[in-house]
Amino acid sequence: MTTGTVKGRGKPKGFRIIPEGETTLHVTNVEGKPRTNIRIVEMNMHDKDGVSLTGPRKQTYNLDSDGGYAALYHLMVSGYGIDLATDEVNLADIEDTYVRVRIVHKEGKQPREDGTVAVFSNIAETLGPGEPFDAISDDESASDDASEESWD
Repeated sequence: MTTGTVKGRGKPKGFRIIPEGETTLHVTNVEGKPRTNIRIVEMNMHDKDGVSLTGPRKQTYNLDSDGGYAALYHLMVSGYGIDLATDEVNLADIEDTYVRVRIVHKEGKQPREDGTVAVFSNIAETLGPGEPFDAISDDESASDDASEESWD
């Protein structure tokens, strides 16, 4: 049996989404699976405020599906100038890079018990390479969120 203590960071504020419009995303933790003959590419993408495109999960591109391949293809061509139709990509080359995108919000399909639906941020278009920024870390973001609420 494992024992120990856990110290919290305050009351969670909830799931935050990236606002609609043009923004720059920082691409980190890029991973191909399996290691040979890559079929899935995963990466983290977040804005200058530390808000992730997909929350705690990684953005996943399934290269076996037409939609997943098309989304990664457009990200590579527009964001990095890499044509996946003719070029091979070393995923390490896109680690710790920035891309400019246009974000749109889409409603989820599954209503909650109260009838509302979740809203998600999605990349509608990759506009090109982005300018680097100093991002807020997850720890800073959590402490900023905690300072905005009262704890009565």
